[in-house]
Amino acid sequence: MPGILDVDAGVDVIISVLIRKEDILQTQEDYALLLKTLHNGGLRAVGRRGESDEKILVFVSCPEAFLQFLVHKERETDFLSGLPVTPIPGKNNFSPSERNISPSERDLSPSERIRLVHSYITSAHPDGGLGIHPDIPRWGLIESVFCLHDRVFNDLWIHAWASNWLSTASVPQDQIRAHFGDAFALYFIFIQSYTRALAVPAAFGVVFWVIGAPYSPTYSLLTSVWAIGFVEWWRIKERRVALKYGVRGATKVEKTRVQNIYRDVSAWKREIRILASVPVILGFAALLAVLMTGIFFLEEFCEHFYTGPGQTYISYTPTILYAILVPHLISFFQSCAERFASWENHTHHSTHDASVTLKTFIFTALVAYLSLTLTALVYVPFGDAMVKIAMEWFGANGSFDSILSEGRAELKLDRSRLEEQMFAYTVTNQIVDSVTEIGWPYAIKVWHSISGSIRQKENNNLLTDDLCESPIMESPPDSPISGLMESTVPKTPRSPFANAFAHLRSFSTSLTLQPSAEDSHLSRALYESTLPSTPSNLSTDYSEMVIQFGYVVLWSTIFPLAPLFALFNNILEMRKDAFRIANHERRPIPERTESIGPWLNVLEFLGWGSAVVNAVLVGLFCPNSHTDEGGKCGYLFDLTRDTGTPIETISLALSDAVWDSADVAAWRELGLTVMILVLGASQAWVVVRSLMRHIIEKVMWEGSAEVEQWRKEVKKVKEVFLDGLSDEGISEERKVEGKNSTADDAHTEEKPKSIRKRSKRKRKSIPARSEMCSQPGSYLPSESSDLTVTFWEYDEGLEEIRRLRKEE
Repeated sequence: MPGILDVDAGVDVIISVLIRKEDILQTQEDYALLLKTLHNGGLRAVGRRGESDEKILVFVSCPEAFLQFLVHKERETDFLSGLPVTPIPGKNNFSPSERNISPSERDLSPSERIRLVHSYITSAHPDGGLGIHPDIPRWGLIESVFCLHDRVFNDLWIHAWASNWLSTASVPQDQIRAHFGDAFALYFIFIQSYTRALAVPAAFGVVFWVIGAPYSPTYSLLTSVWAIGFVEWWRIKERRVALKYGVRGATKVEKTRVQNIYRDVSAWKREIRILASVPVILGFAALLAVLMTGIFFLEEFCEHFYTGPGQTYISYTPTILYAILVPHLISFFQSCAERFASWENHTHHSTHDASVTLKTFIFTALVAYLSLTLTALVYVPFGDAMVKIAMEWFGANGSFDSILSEGRAELKLDRSRLEEQMFAYTVTNQIVDSVTEIGWPYAIKVWHSISGSIRQKENNNLLTDDLCESPIMESPPDSPISGLMESTVPKTPRSPFANAFAHLRSFSTSLTLQPSAEDSHLSRALYESTLPSTPSNLSTDYSEMVIQFGYVVLWSTIFPLAPLFALFNNILEMRKDAFRIANHERRPIPERTESIGPWLNVLEFLGWGSAVVNAVLVGLFCPNSHTDEGGKCGYLFDLTRDTGTPIETISLALSDAVWDSADVAAWRELGLTVMILVLGASQAWVVVRSLMRHIIEKVMWEGSAEVEQWRKEVKKVKEVFLDGLSDEGISEERKVEGKNSTADDAHTEEKPKSIRKRSKRKRKSIPARSEMCSQPGSYLPSESSDLTVTFWEYDEGLEEIRRLRKEE
């Protein structure tokens, strides 16, 4: 028999409640209202003391009868909105924690059960929910609503990943969906598909690295085509996954955001607010670009040009400025982006998350790619000239030669600098991020443990001081053992159980009423309540993959081994994400989703950028293999020999600080050349994308198993619907005939067979929510269930609040 509060026992959701001691009376009323709302809503709820006097955990369970009502209601909504009523059947594997589920519950996975109950509790009243959400001011006492991990599945999941280090799919995707929902299943499908697809650019990247051909036009062309192909392939892949899981068109039935339900804004006002945020976002982006550009050139000046006093310490100045200014600016902008998205007042979470994603990605992309852009397009061709002009602006003409080394007086191009930056971004930074993501939570736990031990030691010292100050009871003067007690009884008595008093008081009631299994489960619930929540949209995880995709398709022509290192990193990333979710974060709240959302648009934009950036990089930096008699380079800029290209002419003109008609002509030629490259690459990208989209659509979508099954299901649903209409028509016709017949014929006429069938179906229909909620006790689990009645009958929350009121 499972534990009293095991996951299988029926605890679906836990509500963490904070007790406000400064307003204890209002807290008591709000807590009583919370329990009443849950009970009247057809749910079972009971409170238990938390780890401190300021927290109560409310355990919520949904009766099976009411759960079937929620399932029926959702399927009706799906049918009316055009969604598949039932998902396409597939393999149905169950973990050991699901073996005790009755056959009638087999079709409902743990993630679907949690999603239905959580959505019912937290969604707004117009959407059929209870409206209990931390973001609603009425429920200010609620800290969070979460659910417990299935430790059996988590252990098997981690073991499966750890036992096979080279696999990209150690765990079936259906099992991940059954436990964490559609959103997380789609993320792991995406990262698995993307990792496998990386094998293609990694293969020819190794080839071009071995033959020593960076900035190769062939490699750049193959990378750009691969980027287009992967984006279009994934566009079809996620549509097929949505059909397989029955969530195609899930945005049509998405619940309204509780933050929006009480202050609705019309569509045109929302669009105006979105447009109003554009100048602010561009201003922040420009500020970040100027800041990073200044730090970039300061770093170059300190590293290569400055030879004055304190050179060793001055060289760390750019790094210190970057560490102090950039993270704070990014954090401030992200908070502003969240406020702008809230001010825009989107109706649904999907559009709200899309707005935040697009706003924050601008800053993320600038931080990731701006340094490489400055190095490739500014520092390498114009670095020396710009530094010389800057020194002249500062009035350092006389001492310039003493600061600038002679080796930098002439234009020398450092191609290895770009390669070093790419290695740092694609290898070093990803290793540091992986170590930080895995090790940082453990460091926090160690810190909390040490600080908790220190506080406990201080409390023990205070308790000892109080005991020392209290008088010691002595024996009567005429007692024969009075002298013995004075010599043997210690003056500072210590209790070996003093450290456990506070903890024992918190669980005293539950320990007296329930077996030790409840204490173990409550301890686990208290521990998981302290963990950070997992973002339902997985914005951070998608951002990491999209930024890495940008490095591969935009800049890997500089460092062709970048796709290979990205492949190795993603093999580790899948295991790292699984380990983080299972051990360092709360169990994700399942959500229905059919797409990766705005990240698909970002991938498509990066695919276009791949065509443009690769064309510019090849045009600027590719060495010329065919030279004419004059030794001129066929490309715009040659990294291996002197050329008379427009870039060099402009660079020399800037260094001389002389502006004439020749310099204007050179700049015009450079601008026209770059413009032709950009426009040509853009038009080529449009043509190739259209062609590949058409081919992939025909190959992967038309005639696929998911599409054919979906069409069969739609046809079947329509046939059943038409049969129902025909039955209804027959019934109406019989009624009309009955009105025209005599009374005797009406009494003797036999009821049509179709009407008898429909009446039977009506009698078997599920009762309405109002009928079920009027008598919630009749739909609660019986005493024969795993959940004992004594647990759900006794609530510690009100008792704890009353005790705190007395102490006040």
